Amino acid sequence: MGLSRTFTIADYAQTGNQFCPLPSAKHQDGEAIVDWSHFGMDRPPFRPAVDAAAYFPAPAHSAALAALVAAFSRRDPLVLIDGAPGIGKSLVARKWLDDLLPDVPRVLLPNARAQTPVDLLQAILFDLNKPYQGLSEQELRLAVTGHLLDAAAGGFPTVIVIDEAQHLSTHALEELRLLGNLESRSGAVVFAVLVAQPALRDALRKPVNAPIAGRISVRCSIDALSVEESAAYLRHQVRAANGDPAKVFDEGTVELLASACRGVPRVLNRAAALAFELASEGETELVDVEAALEALERIGITPPDEDGTSDAVLLPHPGRESEPEARAKRKPTVTERSAGRGAKDKAVRKRPA
Repeated sequence: MGLSRTFTIADYAQTGNQFCPLPSAKHQDGEAIVDWSHFGMDRPPFRPAVDAAAYFPAPAHSAALAALVAAFSRRDPLVLIDGAPGIGKSLVARKWLDDLLPDVPRVLLPNARAQTPVDLLQAILFDLNKPYQGLSEQELRLAVTGHLLDAAAGGFPTVIVIDEAQHLSTHALEELRLLGNLESRSGAVVFAVLVAQPALRDALRKPVNAPIAGRISVRCSIDALSVEESAAYLRHQVRAANGDPAKVFDEGTVELLASACRGVPRVLNRAAALAFELASEGETELVDVEAALEALERIGITPPDEDGTSDAVLLPHPGRESEPEARAKRKPTVTERSAGRGAKDKAVRKRPA
């Protein structure tokens, strides 16, 4: 088995909407390379992009997916899925789209920054590969309307999935509501799915948005994973990459990551991916607790101790920089600051036997 595709830590260090490399990561020709076959896998298990093939059926995600299926079967006009950033909202929508019959027409708007009706209509036409430039607002509206009515002749409404829908203005939301009023002999010609952060739910409570709020038939909130679900999530991603969790995670590693990342899949992905990179750099057979601790430190997460405090001491790991270099680059730990003040010694997290 040869090397899998190169994987960069830049994929997992995110600032805003841009991905940037972590300054402490080791690189070869600008990229940190992990041989995933070394860990018995044929691809990276923890990827930043939405990956419907690695969908993890946590209870909250499964409930939202089932609600989508039921709403579409009823031909409801509008569905809202919301939750905190990185919680898996987009993954639920993409998984549902992948499971739809191929005959169902669809539009996917991954970044809904529409301030005007023109912005929304142009985005829809762009995704449909239709002309969208040089047209007036009414011409855009007629072009979208005509396409939706023609597509409905196939027996299905056009599915419009709008991600980051909290960025839709009141005018854009009203335009979406008007599109939802379109009907053919078989019923509504649009089935819209709003995927958003909780800010949209707050905005829909305003009187000005009452018309579209009244059209939303299903509202699903996706919560963070529990610690147990987080641990199952990590193991599931390894299995989805054809790996064996028992052969790649040392004792205690999964539990540490699961308890530190607050149930957010995006954060779990980032921490686990970096821990694997450190294990690869150190040429170790397993991702151990020290690699996980170092990964958490690099992305700014303080791991909890067994007693619920956060004063963990990082033990040396083969993938880390030399101690003088590391100390020069990183901020003093809580333990080091306490020692400087003459405070009592903190408990040290020991590597499991």
